[in-house]
Amino acid sequence: MRRKNRKWVATAVALYLLLMWSAYRWSIAQRPTDGNIFDHIEREIKRKNAQEEEGAKEAAKQAAAQPKPTGESRLTAAGPAFVAARYDATHVVFVVADETESRFANSPRFGAAPSKIQAPAKPAAPLAGLQELWEPDSQALHFFPEIVQKTQPGERWSLNLSPELTIPVAIERTIIAPMGCSLALGFLASVPPDQQVAFAGSSDDYFAVRRTPVESAETPVRSNIAELSDWKPSPVARKQIEQQLNDRMKQEVAKIDARLVANLNSPGAAVGESPLGYARPRFKEWIHVDHGLTRGEGTLDYDIHAFRLTPDAAPRLFVRARWKLAATPVFLMTAWFKAGSVKTESSNKEGLKTASFQPESQPEGQPVLLSDDSSWSDAMREGNAAGTLGDRLDFQTILNEFDADRDGWAELLVHSDHGDSTAITLYLYTDLGLVPLKTPLHRNSQSPESCVDP
Repeated sequence: MRRKNRKWVATAVALYLLLMWSAYRWSIAQRPTDGNIFDHIEREIKRKNAQEEEGAKEAAKQAAAQPKPTGESRLTAAGPAFVAARYDATHVVFVVADETESRFANSPRFGAAPSKIQAPAKPAAPLAGLQELWEPDSQALHFFPEIVQKTQPGERWSLNLSPELTIPVAIERTIIAPMGCSLALGFLASVPPDQQVAFAGSSDDYFAVRRTPVESAETPVRSNIAELSDWKPSPVARKQIEQQLNDRMKQEVAKIDARLVANLNSPGAAVGESPLGYARPRFKEWIHVDHGLTRGEGTLDYDIHAFRLTPDAAPRLFVRARWKLAATPVFLMTAWFKAGSVKTESSNKEGLKTASFQPESQPEGQPVLLSDDSSWSDAMREGNAAGTLGDRLDFQTILNEFDADRDGWAELLVHSDHGDSTAITLYLYTDLGLVPLKTPLHRNSQSPESCVDP
């Protein structure tokens, strides 16, 4: 080798050795400091498994922190609840689609010749207005709403008979029901033979029916829901109820009058004015009436019905109140009270003890006003109430009580008279007010003759 090339060879060898040394040092640095590679892999697997377990625990903790299903959500999850009425000794009838067509329309929608179903010898459930039924032509099925098309004869639905009892009913046939000026569609359903004794034993004519049963609460409770027909308020409690009713009436009158004044000159009021100008000329009349009510000149008339509707078993009082001026009903209101009482214990017919309580913040025995509804009075002042509304105290009535999800809170089937129409609605009872559930049964109060244009 020539002398002049030796330095280049030495430089190349030095660089090669430096590169190899660097690679060796790098490989040493990559080795786990906590053992050999197999131990390191095992430890990594354990670490990842621990992380996954911790994540699962955190997810479970978050799920547990989510609010549990409420009574309202359980009832809603079961789907629409429809109002069922007793038709005869072994059948119920219910509407699933109302106002499907005018009662006097010249339309083949329900077939060429619907056939009339023979009415029972002893009509039941008059408030539902479902005594006259017709069966549509089978060729008209494709005109019907989806729920009717997808419901087959023999299909079983769930009927809430009472707070403690739910029975199945079998769809028998589709029906057309005249409801005032319109026609409704629904079903006639039969009670199975093994349930007919229970059905006959019920004194009620109005029920709730669902396609899907309601899921029970996580911890079902034995229902104590019932009307307390023997419960009577003391004279002192009556005076306290009357005072609270009068105070709330004055508050509601002030709110209604404020809305009337605010809407008096609105463009919408002028556009919506009837040809006869019914509501606006009576505006001053109603303001004069309401001033008299505020001064305490009205005569209060009311009745009280007591119920057990909640897990605490303390009576809730349903009060229907009416105020008159010059013997004319001018203000209607319903209210719910919690009966105030000291803690007492009594035994029911099964020997189980029940208790009632009074709120600590209230004097002993004082009823507490929980919620109220004065929508009838609002409608009267706007000219939307007609007929004999207010002549009697039955402008709202509780027809039946249920506890479909077994949580101790009642669902109430309530009939309301609005003058020119009525409604039967299923509500969930709460101390903040009634929560309406789906699909009320509306009925037009007009006679069939008034539906035809002259």
